[in-house]
Amino acid sequence: MSDDYRPDDEAEATTELMGDGGSASSEASRPMTGAWQEYLAAAERLDAVRREAAAGVAAEQAALRAAREELPPIRARLALQQQRMSEMATMSGRQMPVLTPNPAETTSAERAVTGGPAVVLAALRQALSTVDVADGALAQAPTRPPSATNKNLGVYGGLAAVALLAQIAFVLLVDERTRPLYAGCTGFLLGFGAFGIGWIATGVISRTRTAALGLAVVALPLLLSTAVFTLLWIMR
Repeated sequence: MSDDYRPDDEAEATTELMGDGGSASSEASRPMTGAWQEYLAAAERLDAVRREAAAGVAAEQAALRAAREELPPIRARLALQQQRMSEMATMSGRQMPVLTPNPAETTSAERAVTGGPAVVLAALRQALSTVDVADGALAQAPTRPPSATNKNLGVYGGLAAVALLAQIAFVLLVDERTRPLYAGCTGFLLGFGAFGIGWIATGVISRTRTAALGLAVVALPLLLSTAVFTLLWIMR
């Protein structure tokens, strides 16, 4: 061992070497750390774009499903409105308005739904609100009451049914040999009574007496039942 060797000198040399090595390592890692951070930032931006695109596709699919669900009810309500307007035009004696869109209206509608499923869904909801307004207007439209002939037909028809049931019930209670006679007599009496009641009732209900119609409605079933009983009596 030399007399000039000192432990302090060795420690200082070791410290200097370690210091130089740490500085070199830090300087070498700085470019690597910057590139890694840029890569992470680019990956985050790409992931954000991907999530945004996925959200947009999901929103378009949801709008498309909603549009497909709302379209059939709107079509059904439009068909009912068309039928209602046709009935109103017939009752009022006016010509049915043209409901088919012309080329200009078709072009305007096509432009209104250009832009994807979301735009189509918004247009359908606007159409639905328009259909609601039209339903309200049609509900407030006056309706024509039943005609006097229909009212009288209901009155005479109901009385004829009651008279027919009464005739059949009475004839079935008598002897078979006298059924044709009783059928004719009860048919005449019940028919006359039903027609008289109907004549009075129609005068009160509809203010118009359709005597010929009432007589035919009341007499025809009773005549047919009398003919059936007579035929059965002949064939026994």
